[in-house]
Amino acid sequence: MNFVQPEPTTVRLERHLDGLRRGELRITRCCACGRAQFPPRSVCPGCHTAGSFTWETASGRATIWAFCVFHKAYLPPPAPQPPYTVAVVELAEGPRLVTNIVDADPATLRVGEAVLPVLGPGGAAEVRFRPERGTR
Repeated sequence: MNFVQPEPTTVRLERHLDGLRRGELRITRCCACGRAQFPPRSVCPGCHTAGSFTWETASGRATIWAFCVFHKAYLPPPAPQPPYTVAVVELAEGPRLVTNIVDADPATLRVGEAVLPVLGPGGAAEVRFRPERGTR
């Protein structure tokens, strides 16, 4: 039996952060079953194959899967200050990720709404999303 040594978590995280610094939202795809994954994992949650994946740049297209509006500050600036929107967005490739929705009035957001990525300023390794219909 061949055993593939999975890439260490720190290496997978650094590959993801390097992509964000270059302006890319990177995900992994299982070579055995084709399932897209985020966050990158050492074992595919679909077929349970270990260490068999490739990296790809996601399109960035996504939809709001769920969201809530926070009215309390949990961290000091530069963390988001109230009111701010925390959402789960589903990428066009399939994976879901927890993020913030920016440049939007929370009262107008809807589940299923199309959103686009907003990468961190000055090459910061972060990604948030904004409604595709434009900045409000």
